[in-house]
Amino acid sequence: MQLFTREGQEFTGTVNHNEAGKAVHTVKIVCDRCHVIGGRRLWIMGIENNRPYSKTGFECWTCGNTGVRATRQERLFSADELARVNKAAATRAAKRFAAEQAAAAAKAAERATAEVAYRAANADFLAKIATLCVGDGQAFWDRLAADLLHWLRAPTERQAALVEAEIAKRVQNASSAFLGAVGDKVTLTITVERIIVLESEFYGRNFITIARTAEGNVVTYKGRTDIGNKGETVTVKASVKEHVLYNGVNQTVIQRPKVVEVV
Repeated sequence: MQLFTREGQEFTGTVNHNEAGKAVHTVKIVCDRCHVIGGRRLWIMGIENNRPYSKTGFECWTCGNTGVRATRQERLFSADELARVNKAAATRAAKRFAAEQAAAAAKAAERATAEVAYRAANADFLAKIATLCVGDGQAFWDRLAADLLHWLRAPTERQAALVEAEIAKRVQNASSAFLGAVGDKVTLTITVERIIVLESEFYGRNFITIARTAEGNVVTYKGRTDIGNKGETVTVKASVKEHVLYNGVNQTVIQRPKVVEVV
């Protein structure tokens, strides 16, 4: 009788029979301990007289230097038996696939329902974030919106405060106007918003100061003069060096500032 392995390959080796009288063949399981375990080569195997051995002189406790860790018996099938076995396996696989598809569809429907409810409950906050997902810093707000929608979590107090502060800042920036004309001497009362200190071996300490007037006009300065600390409101006399548009914000650049009053 022509016999086949489970993979459908015709078998030409030695056929045995198990206790149930079914045709089986013995499969050797190769011992790989003598090669690499955990990234380390423990034994280097050689062949002598058709028998594996360890060049280190130690005997492998797993296979006794035979190269065979264990054996197992596998069923052999006639053509009809193999067809029945494969048909049954295909039927089981189809049922598993259908069950997995149904579970995935149910999960997707549940997720869609939860997202609709989440969007409805947080519509105002999501709309505010959407207005921030343009212009400078867009990536941060895109990521925040994506994270909230992925986890369907209500925004924290800190996230809400960040969004409100950014909206207020952008409103201020949109209303920023140029002050004076280039070359004019001006007296300005400004509040310092940000200071960047630049240390140089050759030029010493320099400051990049970003400030704002009470009307929301942005004033910047780069030089050696320390105008004030972050959050301080000061009155300075200076000259208008230039007018620049940076990240969509009108900025008045001043030079040679002199602090006349700390408010």
